[in-house]
Amino acid sequence: MSDNLSFIYQNDLVVTELKGDDFIDLFNRLSTNNIPNQKNLITDSIFTNENGKFIDIVSLWNSSKYTLMISHTPNHENLLNWIDKFTFEEDISISSPLKKKVISIYSANKNKDLNIFGEINKNEIINRKLEDIEITLSLTSFFNDHKVINLILDDDSKNIGFIESYMNSQNIFQMNESEFNSFRIKNMIPICGREVNNLYNPLEIGISHMIDFDKGCYIGQEVIARLDTYDKVQRKLMILDKKKDINIISSKGCDITTSDDDYCLAVVKKNILTK
Repeated sequence: MSDNLSFIYQNDLVVTELKGDDFIDLFNRLSTNNIPNQKNLITDSIFTNENGKFIDIVSLWNSSKYTLMISHTPNHENLLNWIDKFTFEEDISISSPLKKKVISIYSANKNKDLNIFGEINKNEIINRKLEDIEITLSLTSFFNDHKVINLILDDDSKNIGFIESYMNSQNIFQMNESEFNSFRIKNMIPICGREVNNLYNPLEIGISHMIDFDKGCYIGQEVIARLDTYDKVQRKLMILDKKKDINIISSKGCDITTSDDDYCLAVVKKNILTK
């Protein structure tokens, strides 16, 4: 297994700023995880609809100076409409998308230490300056808990050119979209717009670690709790070999979500696996 580090530009992410005294309370009524009112901490959580299916997965960066919400372009408008639907007199505002770029650094070896910026505690927000470029960073994870360092910086050509040159000097090179798709398939990493959409629920996609099953009420909780308690989850995310698993792939109960030349990610009905 290669220990080399790679990076990608997360161009499908939307960065907005949250303001107001009530957004944490409101989000705790809507999302699957408890969101603590703690500074310099990142919390990832899922917004689900009444049927327990995805609206979006958000990452809240609650720093000492501001709170950023990172959501996903394919789901962003639905997310804003969903939040607005349950906002009455709460003191909360969500900015227009900020001109920010998110860059993810990772290794194919999910256990490799990603310490290129020194020791960082998981989900701790760090502000750094590389020469005159200000970056915000944290050790966090892809949706399947595969470790990743995420950088947030102003999206302008000077910043992007500098950070790319800096990473290349550290032997960290950009992975193109095709390579990243193959990396995701091999490591079973779901993303929004592919595996994370309103056709599926979090249990089917294998990200129950973003659900606090002891948490109080949120929209979709009853459905998700029932599926979990009574083992009623009928589909699962799988890696399939396009030659060896052709019988599964050709079945009506198989939804291919991401594919490369040899393998694919698919959401598969469990009952066709026993035939």
